[in-house]
Amino acid sequence: MTDDDSDAEAPSGWDVEPQESGFVAFWPHVEALTGAELSTAVTAWVGSKVTIEPIEADEEAIWAYGIQIPGVDSGFVIWCERARPLSDRDRDQVGDDASRCPWVIRLQTILSADEPAEEYFMSVGMLGGALPDVVAILDVITGEVYDRKRIDRDFLAEDAGPVERLLWRLGRYEALPDGDHDLVLLGTHGLARCGIPELELVEVPRDMTESAAVLLHTVAGLLLENDLPDPGESVEVGDQLVVVLQPVAEVSGFIKEGSAGSEPWRVQARSHGMSEFALTRAVICAPKKRGKFRGVWVWPQTVVARIAAGGAVLYMTQHSVRASERRARATWGSFATAFVSLTRTGNPKWQEIARNGFTVQAPVPGSGEPRIEQAWFSLQGIDHDSLTVAVLDRPVTRPDLDPGAQLAFATSVITDWRVEIGAEIYDPDDVDALLAAVDRVRGVDDDAAPGEVSK
Repeated sequence: MTDDDSDAEAPSGWDVEPQESGFVAFWPHVEALTGAELSTAVTAWVGSKVTIEPIEADEEAIWAYGIQIPGVDSGFVIWCERARPLSDRDRDQVGDDASRCPWVIRLQTILSADEPAEEYFMSVGMLGGALPDVVAILDVITGEVYDRKRIDRDFLAEDAGPVERLLWRLGRYEALPDGDHDLVLLGTHGLARCGIPELELVEVPRDMTESAAVLLHTVAGLLLENDLPDPGESVEVGDQLVVVLQPVAEVSGFIKEGSAGSEPWRVQARSHGMSEFALTRAVICAPKKRGKFRGVWVWPQTVVARIAAGGAVLYMTQHSVRASERRARATWGSFATAFVSLTRTGNPKWQEIARNGFTVQAPVPGSGEPRIEQAWFSLQGIDHDSLTVAVLDRPVTRPDLDPGAQLAFATSVITDWRVEIGAEIYDPDDVDALLAAVDRVRGVDDDAAPGEVSK
């Protein structure tokens, strides 16, 4: 489902100061980019209303500028310095092309609490668009690296747009040697720069981490798009699915010493440079304490179990729907080609794979405001710009639609797609792998002539 309530207000029950966002762009040329070249490039990219002024640089920078763009409150600080030697781990992270760059261009800004995804998109887009020779851009907080291909596709393409999921990364943290190693902590890093607490789930069994991660991402997106609840206030994350957020101090004292999330564990985490645990954090908990005499806040096991069983209807933010819709539309041709290549052959095995493994996401017809239910449907047929689909699970907003009921959709309403072939699942980020998998199913050699099936 999607939630249209996007009015965000400053948090009242959490002490959160928006943190800086930092980006590093890798410059491949022997000569450094000059300040005059930077000023000309940014002005040409943003427009004449941009204000660019030199500012005092530290001793490592060869120049530094402050940039103000109309409509962006905080502005940007950007400077150039010589690249530092990288460890083997850092080289693996940024890639070979970036590792060989002799110069880096750094940018810092404070994202708007009202529109952090939009300003994040603008920051990376401005660096990558104004400076087309940049080979990669690193998000310092999350460690995410956007190579040139991804910059062009996700930030500069005509159909590109903000993706809120890029604002944070999700980490899985282990216990100390004397802790409980069957339980882990899942936590975010990046939300604090949006003016909200970093989120975590504690004491999560290892076999539930994947489903717990889905919940954590869902809560993060909803907090970015809606008012931040006070500690202990109910947060509705889906149909009949409720959690609460509690300060770390309300939870950590009841976790076994040494286990991930306990107070001694947090002290060690901070001492080992895990800066995210020095920030304001909120623990996602079940709506009620467990225990009659000495109740404690625990992880939302019921909600996560519903997600794991496939029976949870989670709310989607408008940002996430728009982002998945863009991805689906950009790759729809390849998805349709893969489906048609299996269904129009007369081979019953291939047709079964297509009709059982190709699914699409779309708004449920008749679901209303403020939340529009998004559901998954089994694709049965494609006819130009229209689809025949079958209901997989009875929608919450349309209990009259039984599983198996067939509907007709226009391709323009599709917001996501997914393909399952064998044990592998493919989505719009896996187009090349999907087409290769379909070729393997059909037994087509890479060297075979177009339309020729290898023997």
